[in-house]
Amino acid sequence: MSKSQGKKVLHRWFYIVLIFAVLLVCLLVYWLIAAAADITSNFTKEMNSIYLREMTNLTQANFKSALSMRYSGLKSVAESVNGEDVESMEALERFIYDAEQNNDFEFLAFVDENGFYYSEDGKRPAASKLSFLAQLLDGEDELISYNETFLESNMIVLGAQITPIYFDDTKIIAILAGFTADSIGRHLSLRSEDGQTNASIVTKDGSFIVYNTFFSDLPKGSNVISKFKEFAAFDEGFSAEKLESDFASGKSGMAVFKADDVHMCMYYSPIEGTEWYMLMEVPYKVVDEMTEDLSSRLNRNAIMMMATVMLLILIIFFIYLINLRAHSKQLEAARESAEKAQRAAEQANIAKSEFLSRMSHEIRTPMNGIIGMTEIARQNKDDPEKVNDSLKKVALSSKHLMLLINDVLDMSKIESGKIQLKNELFDLQLFLENIENIYSVQAEEKGIDFKITLSGHIDKFVGGDSLRLNQILTNLLSNAFKFTPNGGRITLGVNELKHEGDTVLLRFFVKDTGIGIKEENLDKIFEAFEQENAEITHKYGGTGLGLSIVKRFSELMGGSVSVSSKYGGGSEFIVQLPFSVTENSQRIEWKKDSFATGKAADEKTYDFSGKHILLAEDNETNREIAVELLGSTTGATIDQAEDGQIAVELFEKSETGHYDLILMDIQMPRMNGFEATKRIRAMDRPDAATVPIFAMTANAFAEDEEKSIEAGMNAHISKPLETTAVLAAMNDVFNRN
Repeated sequence: MSKSQGKKVLHRWFYIVLIFAVLLVCLLVYWLIAAAADITSNFTKEMNSIYLREMTNLTQANFKSALSMRYSGLKSVAESVNGEDVESMEALERFIYDAEQNNDFEFLAFVDENGFYYSEDGKRPAASKLSFLAQLLDGEDELISYNETFLESNMIVLGAQITPIYFDDTKIIAILAGFTADSIGRHLSLRSEDGQTNASIVTKDGSFIVYNTFFSDLPKGSNVISKFKEFAAFDEGFSAEKLESDFASGKSGMAVFKADDVHMCMYYSPIEGTEWYMLMEVPYKVVDEMTEDLSSRLNRNAIMMMATVMLLILIIFFIYLINLRAHSKQLEAARESAEKAQRAAEQANIAKSEFLSRMSHEIRTPMNGIIGMTEIARQNKDDPEKVNDSLKKVALSSKHLMLLINDVLDMSKIESGKIQLKNELFDLQLFLENIENIYSVQAEEKGIDFKITLSGHIDKFVGGDSLRLNQILTNLLSNAFKFTPNGGRITLGVNELKHEGDTVLLRFFVKDTGIGIKEENLDKIFEAFEQENAEITHKYGGTGLGLSIVKRFSELMGGSVSVSSKYGGGSEFIVQLPFSVTENSQRIEWKKDSFATGKAADEKTYDFSGKHILLAEDNETNREIAVELLGSTTGATIDQAEDGQIAVELFEKSETGHYDLILMDIQMPRMNGFEATKRIRAMDRPDAATVPIFAMTANAFAEDEEKSIEAGMNAHISKPLETTAVLAAMNDVFNRN
């Protein structure tokens, strides 16, 4: 072979190898691009799945919180109904109307044991109309349904048990509330700000409840599964049939589909506690745009050498890694936000439960005084002294009850921003004289040195909201009288801090020699529903709203409130408020007035002569009511104990079988009723396990009755006392023994 022929052969092989190498590189590049595209697609789907799952969890948490608030409103309505509200159909309809307005319900009804419901439209049969009627009549609680036949089609219905009440000799056992799905949807983050992420709520069969979907032109009565079957083209591995199957079996999952030439991802998950599903939709391109850009880089560089391809792979890897970390951080932030929201919701539920329990106790205590003293006055109408004393105590209890209700209503108005301040000229001297007249009576009864002091020049007439000023000062003074013992001293002081033009800044201070406040609790006493500690609540009562109202009103009036206190050495609250003044101001000439007071008693029904009863009650008025209504009128002998510890000691010192019955309050100082009952039951004497013990308390929730029975009590009697029922229960016990 010649040299030229050899070169030709070499060149031929070179070209063959070159072509082979180019083809190999092209195949390798093609394989890398295909692999990258597959990885990109899987990554996009995974990121969509993670993103939608977290968004779904967060939105579900918001939805559950909104439902929980609705249930709480329904429970509050159930707890607030009383005998007056069901004394006639007119009264019941009026109560229902007010409850609907106050709780933003479109529908409210009570259900009796026979399956009839009572609404604004009167009495109607609920059978065949209410899907969960059988469960409701069986005693199940916190039920929910949608599209009930006796309401509008877009209506969610809640059902809950109530403490049975009687209307026209029929037992009312449950309550219903209805509201539109849209009304709860408005409070949820069901659409992102960019309008690309949507969330809807559907039933298991696909019917819309909260409508907010990519299929924006569908009517609200549409079914999402049927529309998917009709309009959507699913990616491989996804189908409308799989979606329908997952709905039926309660599974979570993701679907990728095209509709109207838009590539979409959807995550679906069942909502715990319901028969519904949450759907979260996002365009595929939201996450895919980034990965498409990376894929285009690979395509543009496909003709580059292997080293360039490898370099791009490394770059892509690091970009993936960086973006993955960025998305991980975003997801972590979303998780933390959801957990924070959940903790806030749980704390709010705890605060709400504690407040409801406290309010139940606080409201029932004065109600017990009102009902008991009214009955005493009625039974002793020929004894003016007892009638006057009873009426005086009714008035005091009524005033206390009204203050509690007003505090709650005021706080509700403040929270909703509905408080409107007045700016009217009023006589500050007359205003302060009225306060002195009111609190001088309390001071005299309690043996407290109370006075009002003024220093410097004070204008007689000032412009402002005298009603809110009165609420501020009466809340502070009421607290001072509550926490100042007999023989103490309380001072209300007023002085002028600044006078510029037609505006004057006045300083009001309320100083007492009461129990004081611990330094670590000074920051929280102005928070709504807060008190210094549980012991304060049990011993002194109150809603925990007074000082919060003082703070809110002071700030709304353009002023401020502050406190200084020494634990065990008294407190001083200082309020600074601006008022308008006239040009011809007058100097206040201070003078004093005073008011007088009155007295009370009872009647007889059963003959319990020879029976010995031990009464444990820390409230003096409640003890008097019990003694008069349950003792003096029946012939029974009643020994009184001011707290649980004294009750235990009296029983322990008594002879075996001496006491025929023990009436036990729950919230008492030193030792509560539960502990006292357990101590008595644990004594080593024959009658300790058999002596009847009735819980006689203002704690009226179902769980309170369960606690009473668990502690060893035989019955749970809620205040205000129904004398006839209590005497009948006592008579049954005495006849059995």
